Formats: sequence, structure tokens, C-alpha cells
Amino acid sequence: MRAIAIAEGVPPEKIVVDRQGLSTRATVGNTASALGCTRCRVLAVSHDYHLPRIKLSYQQAGIDAYTVPADETRPLLALPWYMARETLALWAYAFRLA
Repeated sequence: MRAIAIAEGVPPEKIVVDRQGLSTRATVGNTASALGCTRCRVLAVSHDYHLPRIKLSYQQAGIDAYTVPADETRPLLALPWYMARETLALWAYAFRLA
């Protein structure tokens, strides 16, 4: 996704790739620390079914997030499972259970 963003004109120094985030919340925390700002804006790219939780997590961290769905390069055979899991995870994040 980083290579695509650069090809589309995003300056490489404006891209933060989190290789340490093991969860959405961890990635949001890592991004906030890397940016070092209290009110900043980010553009997050991920699977379309994951975007609501990403946006919610950034909002909870006080960061304005704009989300863009990544183009799918192949069908996700486990998509029903991913969507079910994401639905539960979104509620857990909304009520800060996870």
C-alpha cells in the first residue's frame, strides 16, 4: 500500500508504516506516538470491512482519520468470517471492551 500511495503522489516522508502494531488499537497508539500531535489528521487504508473500527479507534485517540478502502486484488474466501469478526470487534472497541 505504501508503494501505491507513493505512485499516486504521496510524499514518502508523509507515510507512516506501523510494523509493530498487532491490533488496530496498538497501531493507532503507535501512529499517535510517531506523529507526536494531539489534533492531527491521518489517512488510513485497509479492507473496506475494517474501516469503521479504524476510524473509531482514531477518533477515540483524538485523531481525525480519513479512511479509504484498498482495492481487492483477489476474492477473500473467508470474507463472511472477517465481517462477522469485525462486527463483534467494532462493538468491543465502541464500548472499550477490547
